[in-house]
Amino acid sequence: MKLTDVLILGPEELQIVCEEFPDCKVDRLSSSDTLIQQYRITFELEEESSYYNFLLDNRMAMSSHNFYYRVKIDKIFSERIRKRKLV
Repeated sequence: MKLTDVLILGPEELQIVCEEFPDCKVDRLSSSDTLIQQYRITFELEEESSYYNFLLDNRMAMSSHNFYYRVKIDKIFSERIRKRKLV
């Protein structure tokens, strides 16, 4: 499955994402030269949950537009994330 997400990241976090998903396509959306930038990242995944687990494990979940939206809108997803945090 193809997944596209918008993330707000620093250079180190972007490097971690690119190492985990080496075939990803990265587009910088920010026009400024600040350290923290907004990026559109597109890649192929077999399972969407593995991406969200990666974000949680690397403390990048709240920088993800998709993750934030899913937590706010999708009650089942939100409960699954809460249970994962408690473990």
